[in-house]
Formats: sequence, C-alpha cells, structure tokens
Amino acid sequence: MQPTIPGEAEGKREAIEAVVEQVKSGDKHAYQAIILQFERQMYTYCYYILKNHTETEDAVQEIFIRAYEHLHQYKRQVSFSAWLYKMAYHHLINIKKKQSRFLNLIEHCKEQQPVTQISQHEPVVDELLTYLTAEERHILLLKAVEQYTFEEISDIMGLKSATIRKKYERLRRKLMDRISTKGEVARGTIAKTNGIR
Repeated sequence: MQPTIPGEAEGKREAIEAVVEQVKSGDKHAYQAIILQFERQMYTYCYYILKNHTETEDAVQEIFIRAYEHLHQYKRQVSFSAWLYKMAYHHLINIKKKQSRFLNLIEHCKEQQPVTQISQHEPVVDELLTYLTAEERHILLLKAVEQYTFEEISDIMGLKSATIRKKYERLRRKLMDRISTKGEVARGTIAKTNGIR
C-alpha cells in the first residue's frame, strides 16, 4: 500500500461519499467513478479467494451490480469501502457454498498431501494461501492487504472483533508453522542431494 499524504485518504473518502450521494440522487453515470476507484482492489480480493480469473471477473461485476442495486441501503456509519467489502465478502461466501462437493473434495485432498519439494515457479503467497480456509483468507486479505482494523473486519464479516483477532493470530501461527515446515523439507532435500543422511 502506498503511503498517503496526511488528509489525502480523508479527501478521497469524502469524494467517494459525494459520488455516492450523486448516484442516490439519480445520476447513474456517476457510478462509473465508484467502479474505477474500487475495481482493481475488488479484483485482487476476489481472485485470492476464488483463484480463477473468469470466476473473479464475474464476481466483481456481480458485486458492483449488487452494490448499485442496494446503494440506497448504504449509511455513512461505516466507510463506503468497508460497506462494499462487506457486500463482496457475502457474495464470495455464497459462491463458495455453491461450488460442488467434488471441487471441495479435491481441494481437501490437495491440502492433505505432504509437500515433498518446493516449487520455485509457484508464488509463495499463492502456495501459503492454499493452507488457509476461505474464512482465514478473507481475514488475512482484509487485515494485511487492505489494512482494515479488527473492528472494521468484524463489521464486514459479521463476527465479534475479539473473535477476528483470535482467528488472525491463529492463522498467523498456522502460516509461520507452514513456513517453518517448508524450511525443514528444503533443508532435508538439500542434505539428501549432498549425500548426507
């Protein structure tokens, strides 16, 4: 995330709020500014959950359509960004629920297989994310990438702030254990290739 100049983030928030009010007042064309502002980060968020470009494009489009249709329900008690992420979160949960049991079974089997070697071609982040549940991925992306507070994530996901905090600590430990295990596997593989048993 790029460092922001003091007041810049607040200025952007106010500009988005003004656009939201324009759209609520009937200016449909103003909604394009909202799409341009959030399209890239929505795509990134959805892709890390769905891991498929076509599904991600469809999901992002559907999220913006639903946000437009429900814009009248938006209240300024939370930031528009958090409201949009809440909508995205629920939409992605529904997509995951609709996926077939067969796909879930395949993913479960992949998680159960021991890692025997480390692929140099697979991005580390992608590889680590496969060891997290969908809920853990949401929490990690909202906290580490989008930098929402635990309270904001609590509002987006509909869970208590303390629960989010505990789950976040648990998933961090899970990732650290995974990184540690990968290091052991890599050292073992190197030792065997050097004739050391």
